[in-house]
Amino acid sequence: MITVNWNGLGHLQSLLPSLERLEAGELIVVDNGSTDGSQQWLRREHPGVRLLENPVNEGFAQPCNRAAEAAGRPVLALINNDMRAHPDWLRSALPRLEGDAACVACRILDWEGRRVDFNGSSLQYLGYATQKDAGRLLEEVSSPGRVLFPCGGAMLVSRRVFLELGGFDADFFAIFEDVDLGWRLWSAGYQVAFAPESVVYHRGHASFRRRPGEKVRYLMHRNALLTALKNYEEPLFRKLLPLALVLAVKRAVVFSGVRKEGFHLWEETRHGLELGDERVAARVLDALNHLVAADDVLDTLERTLAKREQIQARRRRSDREILRLFEDPLRVIVDDPEYRRGEARWLERLDLLNWPGRPAADWEKEALSSRRRQLRRLDRELEARQWLAGHAATTPPPAARRDLKGLLGSLRRMGLPAAWRQFVETVNRGI
Repeated sequence: MITVNWNGLGHLQSLLPSLERLEAGELIVVDNGSTDGSQQWLRREHPGVRLLENPVNEGFAQPCNRAAEAAGRPVLALINNDMRAHPDWLRSALPRLEGDAACVACRILDWEGRRVDFNGSSLQYLGYATQKDAGRLLEEVSSPGRVLFPCGGAMLVSRRVFLELGGFDADFFAIFEDVDLGWRLWSAGYQVAFAPESVVYHRGHASFRRRPGEKVRYLMHRNALLTALKNYEEPLFRKLLPLALVLAVKRAVVFSGVRKEGFHLWEETRHGLELGDERVAARVLDALNHLVAADDVLDTLERTLAKREQIQARRRRSDREILRLFEDPLRVIVDDPEYRRGEARWLERLDLLNWPGRPAADWEKEALSSRRRQLRRLDRELEARQWLAGHAATTPPPAARRDLKGLLGSLRRMGLPAAWRQFVETVNRGI
């Protein structure tokens, strides 16, 4: 069993007794340079725990990899320090490690055991992951048999396979490293099983609450992009690399508060910052996060492409099979009408709307409705132009005759496109 700790002494005091009751033998704690006395307490109160120490905070991925290298058991059981394990946590998960299933995702509940924290996985096509059923009452949810990725906070994985695939990507630091691992497992021919009877209880992102929100969101944006670029097969990769970068810039513009239609582009944002509006400040920071994340990915693109090459060389399963596990690949991640319309246009141009087994997204219905309205408007205009072409030149109605003279005058003043629009609108009113 492996847990990573960073100034989490209070959490370890709840976690370790629940793990020791499992009598699983090996227990490894990797400490990330804690300053709250965690190491001293572990040596004094739990001398049987194997303590590995990092001098500084190395996040989540690197400590897990380090512990996996040091472990002596064939199965790695990972659990966050802000959890406690149900007595049947391991006993319920181990039987699922059979056949091609090299990893088991466990069910995570809140501290009271009433509501769901993790009950399966879902992935948006740009790499943004969510935990299914989060916040729902336990009795309201069902259980999938297979999932795209586990939650790294509570999972079992074959040590041999974990090391064979390179473990977690240490460049991720934290956030979505489990998503990337799950995708790589499926790509290499393995599976990720889900064990709903294997339960742990979670206090809820305790470590990240101590970190600035912009740092967490930066990691989320950057690691989502890295996950997508590393794991898609070549045809989708060639389409999604430019699209992902274009949409990152568009999200930055949306969150910046810029209003491109006005002369004073930054007026609203500047006014909010001058008033000390925390929501405006947070929005601007997130706009910068999208740009910094994209810039970081471009700076390390050569290293990412080398990793991608290794992943593709191990591929035993096609994207077509894996995409069915995404659940909602076209999920809306920015609730802004202009962004959604732009994203829809790009997806249509790149022929990326046909994802296996997905439901129709809300923005697609909206886009379809908009296209229908546009087609009706074009049909009406075409009818008007056909009528004008066939009849107006020889027997124009009185209204059209008067406005035909006006059209000639408008041509001189306004130019052909504007004059023609005005003329068609006038004729339409007269039909």
